[in-house]
Amino acid sequence: MADRDQMVARQKALAAFGEFALRSDDLAEVLHEACRIVGDALGTDLAKVLEINHDRHDLLVKAGVGWRPGIVGHKRLPLGEHSSETYAIELGQPVITQDIAKEKRFAFPEFMMEHGIKALVNVPIFLPGGKPYGLLQVDAREPSAFGDEDIAFLRTYTTIIGPVIDRLHKAHSLEQALRTNERLLQELQHRVKNHVAIIASLVGLRARQVASEEARRELAAVGERIETLRLLNEQLYIAGTADRLRLRPFLMQLVENLCQLHRDHAGPVRLDLAIEEVELDPDTAMPLGLILNEFVTNSLKYAFEGGGGVIGVKVERQEGGSMLRLRLSDDGRGLPSEERAVKPGSGTGMKLIEGLARQIGAKPIWSPGDPGTVLRLEFAPDR
Repeated sequence: MADRDQMVARQKALAAFGEFALRSDDLAEVLHEACRIVGDALGTDLAKVLEINHDRHDLLVKAGVGWRPGIVGHKRLPLGEHSSETYAIELGQPVITQDIAKEKRFAFPEFMMEHGIKALVNVPIFLPGGKPYGLLQVDAREPSAFGDEDIAFLRTYTTIIGPVIDRLHKAHSLEQALRTNERLLQELQHRVKNHVAIIASLVGLRARQVASEEARRELAAVGERIETLRLLNEQLYIAGTADRLRLRPFLMQLVENLCQLHRDHAGPVRLDLAIEEVELDPDTAMPLGLILNEFVTNSLKYAFEGGGGVIGVKVERQEGGSMLRLRLSDDGRGLPSEERAVKPGSGTGMKLIEGLARQIGAKPIWSPGDPGTVLRLEFAPDR
């Protein structure tokens, strides 16, 4: 019978293993520590955890202490007719061999004989739901009775180990699924980015082939809008995400690309950019990028008349942080006279901006600059 000091030591062993298992997400580390603690608690030199492989119909030495190299993680035990491990799993109860030399029921693996094993106890490990995981096997180099207190301790110990293994298996499966989903997402984003680039190239090719100047302009405008879509998907691909986009690099690259595209027509253009570091979901960033595309393209085409100027883009949080304010400006020739319905050269620009603004819950406010044109929008970053 275990004395009081032994009982206290075993209670401490259970607590120590429980605390360790909560801290670690590494199954191999947890099982190794389980073997070490149980060996210390029972005063044996060796212990191991055996994992069932149903496909191979055998047991893998998954973890252990006291074994020579080449055993843990490599050695397999057949689930044979004369196996004490098989009997314990089928019985669902601890199976004790007090003295191997006198044991007539079972045959034992050669490597255990080489390690001088004289006695052992097999304790099944069950996962939640009753599915057997394998065994905790405690080995001794001297014949041992493994009394009732020992068995009660080991059964309690394996009752703790089973749910820990189940938790770590599920965590590992979730981690693998997450990595797979991330890889598939990146592959999808890469394909979308390439497909959008192909569409933009086809539109550009067609624009160069058409004879009508008006059709050429309209196709060029469509191509620029497609380029905005391509750029957004590229930024998402770089970020490795599908739900958040850094607004600053997206808008900066977009306006720089537009200035480069229209540099011969607009003249030298200076950019005045003040964009706060914020992240938006793509459903908000996309309309915002298209609004900027329409405004900047219109400014480059019609506001400067080849003489160059300044284009401003400012994004800032309002006080409290619940709303963002976008301010687009140029110092060109300004808005058309009131009797004209749209800006010069734009058949759909302002209407498109109004429609895009509605998508993000904003209302465009146009005003004259000093000189030039100013467009203001206020919208919620997270809708």
